[in-house]
Amino acid sequence: MRVSVVTTLYNSAPFVEEFFRRSVAAVAPLTDDIEVVFVDDGSPDDSLEIARSLGGGNVDVKVVELSRNFGHFQAVMVGLGQADGDLIYLLDCDLEERPEIFGELYAPIASATPDQPVDVGFGIARTRKGGVIERMGGALFYWVLNSLSGVDIPVNAVMARVMTRRYVQALLTHQERELFLNGVMTITGFRQVAVPVDKSGKETSTYTGLHRLSVALRAITAFSDRPLTFILVGGLALSAIAAVGVLILVVTVVAFDVEYAAGWASLLAGLCFFSGLTLAAIGILGFYLGRVFVEVKARPVIVKAVYEASAPASDGPEAATTAEVESPALWR
Repeated sequence: MRVSVVTTLYNSAPFVEEFFRRSVAAVAPLTDDIEVVFVDDGSPDDSLEIARSLGGGNVDVKVVELSRNFGHFQAVMVGLGQADGDLIYLLDCDLEERPEIFGELYAPIASATPDQPVDVGFGIARTRKGGVIERMGGALFYWVLNSLSGVDIPVNAVMARVMTRRYVQALLTHQERELFLNGVMTITGFRQVAVPVDKSGKETSTYTGLHRLSVALRAITAFSDRPLTFILVGGLALSAIAAVGVLILVVTVVAFDVEYAAGWASLLAGLCFFSGLTLAAIGILGFYLGRVFVEVKARPVIVKAVYEASAPASDGPEAATTAEVESPALWR
């Protein structure tokens, strides 16, 4: 059995060597046919050079260099497309999830029966990292997403997971550019088993609050069109309320001779209220239109080069090759 370990690199220089050593050691009890795939997502540090210096022994190392930074999720899909193992062990390089949890994630697959196979063992963080605001924001995001999408996306799922080859092949058929990976992994289907794991936190993170908000908005629009329905229903409801209000006004003036004092302040407040609703509705429509615009352009994630260091054959020296990838598409 061949196992591929897949990870991405971005400001990962302090972790690369330890990640490589510990992930290989975690997989070694299962097989000695191991491949490690690093995807350099335009990292500004020397992560690429460190990864290229690894290899040797019984481990094949493949380093995929992207032409620029395309984002974590896209880089993960590149790595999965480059992996050729029977099992794929995906996890982040920053060691927030211990590489040694491979055995725990693989256990549901190994213990499954032929009539009820398991294709994915994925980690669920026992406790969400971060402060109170970050934890509350994460809980609110998943509640809103699952409520709007109708898809039961696991809450607090981590990147670490062990997947079968057939599941990964199915996952790679998704060609979305506005990619929310946790959601896509969920809707790919197959039998997936959640495994509680511990996740540590770093003092610093490249994910700012604004970046998290952007990911949340893109995830919601990628997996739900219900906000568009809310706009329609809300607009019809407001129109109905306005029609009833006009009817009441006409009846009271004509039938009961009621005189209303001029209320410019209330009129201005009403205009502002409904103008705000209109702008909000246009904004939601525009956000969806923007996502469609990105998908229609279908801009590829470009692989600049692939560097391979293969394990030495029994009767020959280690071979290392560098190849420029001709196709610009990343996981097609």
